[in-house]
Amino acid sequence: MSEITHHSDYRQALAVIKQRIQTSQTRAVLAVNTELLSLYWDIGRQLEAWQRERAWGSAVVEQMALDLQATYPGMKGFSRTSLFAMRQFYAFFSPQFEFVPQPVGQMPWGHVRTLLAKVKSVELVLLYAQA
Repeated sequence: MSEITHHSDYRQALAVIKQRIQTSQTRAVLAVNTELLSLYWDIGRQLEAWQRERAWGSAVVEQMALDLQATYPGMKGFSRTSLFAMRQFYAFFSPQFEFVPQPVGQMPWGHVRTLLAKVKSVELVLLYAQA
């Protein structure tokens, strides 16, 4: 152990750097999460549009899942179930919002999916998201 570790100035400097690292890690996670939810919103929007405009049924979602899994082997999150959840995500919020609502955009995808499965009111989901 170095003598420098005994100095209060060093311990204070180390604490400042550790806090900065933790803050940066949190900000990075939030940025990634926001980008993923934006991607899921866009995928849901596109699936909904194809089904509405081209009268494609659920087969488009199933085929899209197969093709995405073939293109990105080992990448999780693009199963048939996940794609249907993305479509539900978009359909749930899009009548009131052009983009992912900010409080929801800061939540992990698993939390969003749980809220969509259990809560039927956009206002209530927003309350939970803000909390």
